[in-house]
Amino acid sequence: MKKIILIFIALSAIYAQSSALDLYEQSQKAIAEGNIELAGEKIRAAINADKSNDNFRKEFDRLNGLRNKMINGNRSVKDGRFDDALQAFSEVLQSVPNSTEALYGTGKAHEGKKDFMTAVDFYRRSLRIDSNYTKSKKSISNVAKKLYNSANQDYKNGNLEQALTKYNQVLSINSRLYQAYFQMGVLQKKMGNLSLSIESYLKALDIKKTFDKGWYNLGLAYRENGDIENAKKSFEETVRLNKKYYKAHKSLGEIFIDKEEFENAINSFKTAIDIRPNYSAAYHALGITYAKIGNYEKSAESLSKAVEISPKEFLSWFHLAEAHNKLNDCESAKKAALESIDLKKNFGGGWFELGIAEYCGGKGNKNTTINHFEKARNDREWRKMAEYEIDRVRNPEKYEQ
Repeated sequence: MKKIILIFIALSAIYAQSSALDLYEQSQKAIAEGNIELAGEKIRAAINADKSNDNFRKEFDRLNGLRNKMINGNRSVKDGRFDDALQAFSEVLQSVPNSTEALYGTGKAHEGKKDFMTAVDFYRRSLRIDSNYTKSKKSISNVAKKLYNSANQDYKNGNLEQALTKYNQVLSINSRLYQAYFQMGVLQKKMGNLSLSIESYLKALDIKKTFDKGWYNLGLAYRENGDIENAKKSFEETVRLNKKYYKAHKSLGEIFIDKEEFENAINSFKTAIDIRPNYSAAYHALGITYAKIGNYEKSAESLSKAVEISPKEFLSWFHLAEAHNKLNDCESAKKAALESIDLKKNFGGGWFELGIAEYCGGKGNKNTTINHFEKARNDREWRKMAEYEIDRVRNPEKYEQ
């Protein structure tokens, strides 16, 4: 019986040692996979199975030290001590290169230092180990948003090159963020790169075809680039997607003016006004269109509404003066021309219409009229017209039929 007991004890010891070695191997496998917590649990179990093994205890102490470094690293990130965090996580990764937590923590520390692209690199490294590691996925998304907002702020501050770099970084993180392509289009248009602007808008629309603002801005870029047909298609797509997009109706009306389809232009401007009754730019454009077809009464009516809504638009006052002059309403033309001049003293058009109104078909003061035309003449764009009118006032017999 005694022999049986001794054999049983010996077998139990052998089994315990075998079990402890198996647990130790499981611990090593866990550490190779980057799981420090699981590795610690397995080595603790191995120690319990074989309390006499000093190597197990040494390994436990080593893993416990790594665990403490992880804790210190995470605490340092929360406290804003990012360099301390980077040191702690670096030491962990030297021993456990596949630790998703340490890679993630390193990313958080770099993100805290606003080194966004390095942060994303570490987040991606953690995802190569565990593709379902949600914390890294969320952080990558957050970094893209931070960079996007930072780029927008740079754009507002006039740091265009810096903003462009950041938009490109955003797209290297998330190539489906159509807003970044859109903002690049806005920026490139401002920088005068119309072809690149159009290309960026098209990329945004390739991702989100129902983006009405994208179609509208694409139309503006096409029009500025001289591509009237594609501009028209873009504005038409804008209003197809959003019938209430009043700016697109107005821009479409301007395309119709370019194409000399004046009735269509009038309808577009009226639609814009129906949507937004106080839209002074649409009243302004409507007034100009009526003038083009010789309907100066409606032109004056529309432009009067434009200046009522936006009294500081010197061009609206100028065109209103022009309409009143065509209607031979000299006093109203004078008032409108003077308003235009008060707003922009060096604008030759205001002085020119004031000269026409002052002369009033030959009934006004010639010297005062010529003085107004002389001031119009100082504006290079109005010089030839002003010189013609000066000669007409001084030598009326030359122009008698």
